[in-house]
Amino acid sequence: MLEGLEHLTTEELDTLVSIPVWIAALVGGADGEIDREERVWADRLMRARTYSSPGLLSEYYRVVAQGFLEKVDEVMEVMSKDAQTRNAELSDKISAVNPVLARMEPAMGASFYKSFLTLAEETAKASGGFLRIGAVSSAENKWVKLPMLTPIIFEDKGRKASSWEDEEQEA
Repeated sequence: MLEGLEHLTTEELDTLVSIPVWIAALVGGADGEIDREERVWADRLMRARTYSSPGLLSEYYRVVAQGFLEKVDEVMEVMSKDAQTRNAELSDKISAVNPVLARMEPAMGASFYKSFLTLAEETAKASGGFLRIGAVSSAENKWVKLPMLTPIIFEDKGRKASSWEDEEQEA
């Protein structure tokens, strides 16, 4: 059990762990299929987050990174082959995390929210542009801001930032 998430149900934890997989499938596959370069970058992103994210987020991404590509492949296999239909289904799945984030301590929920946005942006930039880096396709652009998520913004200037807040301040 990840420290700070003990109050979540098993179903809520499963949803939380599935979100990065669904984000990678949504953004990476928004234009049809996830190409080889997007798969490689998605795997690298997950592995990097296991050591570059401090505290709880690092532990969270260690759990998420286990079998990550296999999970993305499974999602792409079982979901609709039509990108528009699949994107709508994935959007619905991702929106299921809104009540989970709302149950967290505000600073923690905001950190997870920011982390998901960063993941979507990094996934979108994984292909395209010069040397396949930096460009976001119009199909990906529709989803990169994760419009299905309720924004969580937390600023408390009166206290020291906790380990899960540090990640976004360093990024």
